[in-house]
Amino acid sequence: MSKLKKHLEENLKDIPKHFVRKLIAQKLADQGIENSSLLSALTEHISSGSSEDFHWDDGEPDITKKLSISFTDEDGHRIEKEVSAFLKDGLPKVIENTLRESAKSFVRSLDRRWPEQKVEERGDMRHFRDRLELRWGKGLDALHMLLISSREIGQNYAEKLSRSRAKSGRIKRQALVILHMRACQTTLEIVTLLGNGLADGAFARWRTLYEISVVAFLIDKFGDSVAEQYLAHEVVSLRETVINEFKHAGITYDEKNLRGEIKDLQDEFEAATDAYGRSFAGPYGWAASCLNLKSPRFQDLEEAIGWKALPPNYKASSHRIHAGIVGAVRSLSTIGGQPFIHAGASNAGLETPASNTAYSLLHVTSLLFGKSSDLEVQIQMQALVILRDRVVRECGKAAKTLEKDELEIRSGLSEL
Repeated sequence: MSKLKKHLEENLKDIPKHFVRKLIAQKLADQGIENSSLLSALTEHISSGSSEDFHWDDGEPDITKKLSISFTDEDGHRIEKEVSAFLKDGLPKVIENTLRESAKSFVRSLDRRWPEQKVEERGDMRHFRDRLELRWGKGLDALHMLLISSREIGQNYAEKLSRSRAKSGRIKRQALVILHMRACQTTLEIVTLLGNGLADGAFARWRTLYEISVVAFLIDKFGDSVAEQYLAHEVVSLRETVINEFKHAGITYDEKNLRGEIKDLQDEFEAATDAYGRSFAGPYGWAASCLNLKSPRFQDLEEAIGWKALPPNYKASSHRIHAGIVGAVRSLSTIGGQPFIHAGASNAGLETPASNTAYSLLHVTSLLFGKSSDLEVQIQMQALVILRDRVVRECGKAAKTLEKDELEIRSGLSEL
């Protein structure tokens, strides 16, 4: 039993005694007696249910005094009524105050222990990262180098675009710059997660990176028209966010009674759907016209760029995002295929998100090269391919070595 529960139960036992004491105090006062020690002793005697005579030494000369206190049915009903009222109205407040004070006490205890615990946690994590670096360093370093190189290429591309006066394809290139920047940011998140042994989290972020690559390829294929609608589609998502906020607050989103910025947002939405059609209001409505579909799905985007089906890893990564049981018990950190549940970092399972990230980032970055035959551009592209292949190769080696080491450890333990 927890200390808090025990404390509450002990206090609950004393509730009837509290009201008995209150009644006795009144009866003593009616006889002109006010003595807290006598009151406490008499309350304990009566509450115990003892049938023996009550004797009390008041410290005065040895003169026997008699004290008579009687309880009527009315007194009993009064106590029952007061106890019932307290249980209904007073007890919840007592429990609430007890919980609040106990929580504060718990936090104070954490505050006292935290400086030492923080140092210990940092030390443990530093040693863990050192071990992870020894096993996965070559592959993760290559991924980080791929990211840095891609960022530099993206920056150069954006600077050239800002100086360019060419109008044809400009909107498409602007959209690709935005998507490439987000791809680099997402990759940095993945690299950070991998460096801290959080393979499942990195795998979930790769799913986003994959979706970015599909959108980028579609925009590259269809050009300015779809790029313009993709950029304009922001108003659809913002409006959906506002509608959800209204719903959460219990407010009806009445288009006729909107005011201020929300009214402006609604006007922009209506102008966009008038310009691009009602299908534009859908989740992938920006691609409706180029795909000639009323309600395009993500799968339709893939098929339009020649990627006929979701890659197996995409479906697997979805389990790391949603709350299904597979994501809870089938971690990338599993070695040997058995369900493995853990609540922290692991040095296993990094090869899948790392390799997939290398491929997807290269996909998005390759769109910035276009069809250029410039020698420097070709060198940059080949350099990215080399880094991608290094990520895949080195992470694959690390994963195989880890599995071999783990199986040897298990075999050794089974022989003991």
